[in-house]
Amino acid sequence: MQKWVFLFRHGETDFNREHRFQGHLDIPLNAEGKRQAALLESPLTRLGCEEILSSDLIRAVETAQIATQPLGLKIYTHKGLREAYLGEAQGLTTAEIATQFGESLVAKWRSPFATDADVSYPGGETGKEVLARVLSAMQEHLSVTSANRIGVATHGGVIRRVVRSLLHHKKNHHEIEIPIPNGIIYALCWDPKTGSLSFPGYTPVFER
Repeated sequence: MQKWVFLFRHGETDFNREHRFQGHLDIPLNAEGKRQAALLESPLTRLGCEEILSSDLIRAVETAQIATQPLGLKIYTHKGLREAYLGEAQGLTTAEIATQFGESLVAKWRSPFATDADVSYPGGETGKEVLARVLSAMQEHLSVTSANRIGVATHGGVIRRVVRSLLHHKKNHHEIEIPIPNGIIYALCWDPKTGSLSFPGYTPVFER
């Protein structure tokens, strides 16, 4: 029986508001982020989530806790679901990164093209490394859980890379935008026979 996976991004942090790269820095939700997390209760309920798998960074864990507290769902954490480790870019604003490392590196980091998958900030992970560890973490949990509808609390960069990787077979997939506002949800399918994820349709769920 296939399982449904609902990837959702954590609520806002002060670093998000300042357009500052967090990476592995453990930044908590701000007041707006907590409000956004509470709004996730309704869609996660409608989607029939039975449990939550979360990045172990506090902004993801807090989001999962606030969103599911009324539902009483079990929350599991896995460090493999963390945002990309950004090395020397962590803690800097987008403008500071562009000045220090060049706008071309920023563009390549966000690029949807496979030729840029090995790009990284100095001392940081490549996009390919991020995707590999995230998929491994999800596969590890999905292969042992008895739940069939699992929420996954994670990060914007993670969601963008996972969804992009599952769209590679679509024509002009490089031109498809992957919105990642705080609190967005993407629905994926996991086939236990093949151990593979698929993206059944471009239907992100987002509520303010």
